[in-house]
Amino acid sequence: YYAVLLTNGAVYFGKLEGLGSPWPVLTNVFYVQAGPVDPNTKQPSGMVLIQRGHELHGPDRMILNEKSIVFVEPVGADSRVAQLIKQAGK
Repeated sequence: YYAVLLTNGAVYFGKLEGLGSPWPVLTNVFYVQAGPVDPNTKQPSGMVLIQRGHELHGPDRMILNEKSIVFVEPVGADSRVAQLIKQAGK
């Protein structure tokens, strides 16, 4: 799995194919979202890893414009993101 930062500031995690091509493809895509807001502190109660694909259009991949990619990093095997992806069964 890789972390992909886009020029719009969004970060996606997934399996990356075609890096170096004009249109790399990201599959098994996840992103981080703030958790529910705690009514007492008015702060998010942490971060939640969300898997893409449940949107109305049911995407199974993201086809990226290489010009929109700021950087790509591998997701560490022992990282929190890797643990959450494993829990999601991927």
